[in-house]
This record gives sequence, C-alpha cells and structure tokens, in this order.
Amino acid sequence: MANKIELPRTWGWDGRKLKPKSGANSSNTWVFDGKKFKPYSGSNSSNTWTYDGKTIKPYSGANSSNKWEVTATKVKPYSGANSSNTYDRNNQPIAVIIGKIIGLY
Repeated sequence: MANKIELPRTWGWDGRKLKPKSGANSSNTWVFDGKKFKPYSGSNSSNTWTYDGKTIKPYSGANSSNKWEVTATKVKPYSGANSSNTYDRNNQPIAVIIGKIIGLY
C-alpha cells in the first residue's frame, strides 16, 4: 500500500475544524463533530459526509460506489477497491481522511 493519507502543510486541523492555513473563510472551512463532516457555512445534505465508526459516506445518496470502508490501518472504497485506491490511514484523524477522499487536497 503506497498511498498514505497526510494532511498537507497548507492545511490545519484543530480537532474540530479543517481549513487552509492561509486564506481560510467560512466557505472553505469544514467542521467535524465525530459523526458529520460538513462545510462551516452553507452545509446541506448533498455536501455533508457521515462517519459511523466503520464507513464514510455521503449524508444523502450513499451507494456502494461512494462509500469508504475504514479499518484501523487502511481506508478503501466499499466497492472496487484495488492497490491504487486503497490508502494507509497513517494514524490520521477521520476528518483528515474525509478531506482527502472528497478531494479537498
């Protein structure tokens, strides 16, 4: 597994908010309460993600192609996992993992 999830140096995570270190505002800041990951401002069911302890999925419209399985050491698509889309968790918090898989960085 060559893909490691890492928080880019240009982003910060304070345990509740994930945001760019420079130029952060309410529209590019994300919040995580342990279950829901959503934009600080303008969140709705289509841009909110949930985590139930084992699966990351969209709050609305989840299916096997947009769900991710999370284990103690790796993160992989629920369906169609292979070596190029399976990630080493690298001891990263769930919010950092969600940020990576939804394409924030």
